[in-house]
Amino acid sequence: AFSCSVPLTLRNWNKSKRYRAVDWHAELGYSRSLGSDYYPRSSLGTGESLGMSLMLNVEADSYYCSSSNSIGFKIALHSPNESPNVRETGVLLSPGLETKLRIEPAKMMTELSLRHVHRKYRHCLFQNEGNLSYFAHYTQRNCEMECMSRLLLQRCGCVVFYMPRINGNDTVCSIREAQCVESVRLHTIGHVVESCLDNCLPSCFDLSYQATTYATKISYNDFRHANAHMRNLSQAYVERNIAVVNLYYKEHTFRASKQTEFIGISDFLSNVGGLMGLFLGFSFLSIAECVYFALIRPCRICAQLRQQRAVSALELGRGGGDRATPPVVVPIKRTKVHVSAMMPQLQWQRQRQRQRQRAWQQQQHISSANWLQAELSQQYNLA
Repeated sequence: AFSCSVPLTLRNWNKSKRYRAVDWHAELGYSRSLGSDYYPRSSLGTGESLGMSLMLNVEADSYYCSSSNSIGFKIALHSPNESPNVRETGVLLSPGLETKLRIEPAKMMTELSLRHVHRKYRHCLFQNEGNLSYFAHYTQRNCEMECMSRLLLQRCGCVVFYMPRINGNDTVCSIREAQCVESVRLHTIGHVVESCLDNCLPSCFDLSYQATTYATKISYNDFRHANAHMRNLSQAYVERNIAVVNLYYKEHTFRASKQTEFIGISDFLSNVGGLMGLFLGFSFLSIAECVYFALIRPCRICAQLRQQRAVSALELGRGGGDRATPPVVVPIKRTKVHVSAMMPQLQWQRQRQRQRQRAWQQQQHISSANWLQAELSQQYNLA
């Protein structure tokens, strides 16, 4: 919205030269440096009073041919930067009825971070990615119009009057080429049209309008009419030729849809961490424990084993105090055992070695007091 002075109503408004067209599209929107005289204009508000009211004269007596089986008008709501397809998507306005169209905008936006994703995966094109020959702004509808125009030039040698003339001097199709035009328009020439239309991806930023239609009969019952132009017309003429349409927005705001990545980098990391914590009981402390049990603890156990082997060998070497008696060497059988069971076995071997050394020392060394007592007792027994 812009702060500018605009009249509350524009009755019988005619296009003036002072209104200039601005470069507007759904991705960038309006420029910040805008005055008050520009179009497409922003809405004045919501409701029928601040909407647009049109009185249309069918002139049924002047009809020669029609694209449908009835007389009247067709109206199509579209984005300002694309060409409408009124014939296929238009809403019929019947004469003798006052029709009200309650409009609800629908906008599609896309995260700018999706530019690095290939177009065949994100299935949409940004403003600077779709290069068209005739239209300045890329939309899926504009791309389809250029596609059909090229096919008509290729198959029929002309284009329909409402389609873009890509080369500037293209011939407009006459009634003679109607059958060829219908074959292209109705996709009855094979897979050429389908392959052409498949290349027209939707816009990453798109604006569309959905309208809810209500209609009621125009009646003359001697009451004052809101439209002064209908006062001079007869009831029969109004019922046969006049169609009144009122267009207005339903609400001040609307909800937009936004396309983004389904799973980003942060989402992926959080999901992986959550699954590992749920199924494995994994945490950052578990990483430290894994490093400790895999590297640090085996190194410490190997160092302790080497130190204990050196100490036991030194004690066995000192066990033979008498030089005439050789030291007792107990062979140790090397076996492959689990690391957790290695420490108790070494302690048991050391304890057995100490017991054997003590028994050998008691048998080989007898004190002098004990020898004297044994000799006296032996002589006493002989006497």
